[in-house]
Amino acid sequence: MVHPIRLAFSGHWAWRYALQAACLLLCALSLQAQTVRPLIDENIVQQRDKKAKGKIEYVNDTLEPLTVTLDTQSFTVSDTGEISYAPLNSSIHVKLSDSSFRILPKQSYLVFYEASADTIPAWFVVYATFAGYKETTAEGLKIHLLLPHTIYLLPKQGVKKEELTVKTAKYDPQAKVVKVRVENTGPAFCRVLEADVTSSRDEATSNGFPVFPHSEREIEIPWPGTAGPTKVVLQLEPFRLEQTIHGTTP
Repeated sequence: MVHPIRLAFSGHWAWRYALQAACLLLCALSLQAQTVRPLIDENIVQQRDKKAKGKIEYVNDTLEPLTVTLDTQSFTVSDTGEISYAPLNSSIHVKLSDSSFRILPKQSYLVFYEASADTIPAWFVVYATFAGYKETTAEGLKIHLLLPHTIYLLPKQGVKKEELTVKTAKYDPQAKVVKVRVENTGPAFCRVLEADVTSSRDEATSNGFPVFPHSEREIEIPWPGTAGPTKVVLQLEPFRLEQTIHGTTP
């Protein structure tokens, strides 16, 4: 799951998804040098205590000191991939070794976490607000940069093949995209690692995406071929799904 990168201007949130944010960051070169590693933690949680432990590294590669403040939030994802945020669910319990700290120029800082949940699977995001930039907007507004780290608490048992189905796979010849809708009827979280669309002559590959328990997920895959695609293959770690594509060849 790729979460939105946020830019804050004098207290007003300006939301941009990753690509849009990257374009804005080009306007202030120092903003490109902030990194959160890793972006995603998928923890297999033992049933006896439902606890996970990990660490997050925050990197400041600029020539100025920055202050970082952390905030934990719950989130939900719609069937088209839109993310909605809310205060951390009371069933999720998170301890951070630090919630606010300062990173010197060209340095990094480690934050350790311990997380548990009353029921699993569970998931949440830790947003880091980077502040202290000398750069401002053309209007003189100060810039804050927010970067996400997503944490999943997952059981050892993953999704079963019979719980995951490709409900529809249709080609839109006017938009030149393949629309794929996947349904997860089981209680486990799963991640599609890659989606491959093929015809007799052409192929297209899309990045992976999560499918949450008891939910559906729809994605659109651009199709570059002149003839219509015939098959989509979803690659998961333990298995793969194949589905014939329906639609009209342009």
